[in-house]
Amino acid sequence: MMLGKNMRLKNKICLITGSSKGIGAGIAEEFAKEGAKVIITYNKQKKLALQIYKKIKAVGIYKLDVRKKSNIISIFKKIKNKFGKIDVLVNNAGVNKTADFDKLKEADWDFVMDVNLKGVFLCCQEAIKYIPSHGKIINIGSLSGEYGGPRTPSYAAAKAGVMSLTHCLARFLGKKKISVNCLSPGVIQNEFTKKTMSKKVRRTASQLLLLPRFGKIEDLKGAAVFLASKDSDYMTGQTISINGGAWVR
Repeated sequence: MMLGKNMRLKNKICLITGSSKGIGAGIAEEFAKEGAKVIITYNKQKKLALQIYKKIKAVGIYKLDVRKKSNIISIFKKIKNKFGKIDVLVNNAGVNKTADFDKLKEADWDFVMDVNLKGVFLCCQEAIKYIPSHGKIINIGSLSGEYGGPRTPSYAAAKAGVMSLTHCLARFLGKKKISVNCLSPGVIQNEFTKKTMSKKVRRTASQLLLLPRFGKIEDLKGAAVFLASKDSDYMTGQTISINGGAWVR
């Protein structure tokens, strides 16, 4: 893999949850180009995770269910024992269950909240034991969390919670000089959005954009590297929204 000229993340130990595909895999690739020692995690997509692991020559790969505290503790401890620390944690693992508000099942609500919000909380709580001064935590939010989604009440509520959790943790870790920020994508063209958004919803969403196209994973990579690097050392508790200028009528 061709490395970036500036190597802004050289030798940084970067753990990315849910990095077998989509945004997580894209961030993993970009971090590797910048010289990071990337650790891939997956829950069910082992084959895809192995592909990205080999492609970027990652330094570790683990099966991780962010809903299970014991699993998190075990994996994070292994990473600490092997590398001594975790410089950057990217909380990317996420799921969605679409339904109209009055049709959403309680079990689906719980599942989405457990992965998207509780999972971030548990990973952050464990990671701060191993993140040194000037380390970084990047939580992946969503446009849904800022404006709501027509058929994603659980996802929107969870992502809004992630943004609030980002603020809380930034206050808690400020004295330790650990930055906590949120990267909030708009509608990104990938398998996730194809599965969770109908053609009608995608068409409606496109009408809310000031820039006339949906986003690509490439649109997020620069901001992710910025938040993981020393360039953002004086930035914490913030949400960077990359959404094509989405707005609400």
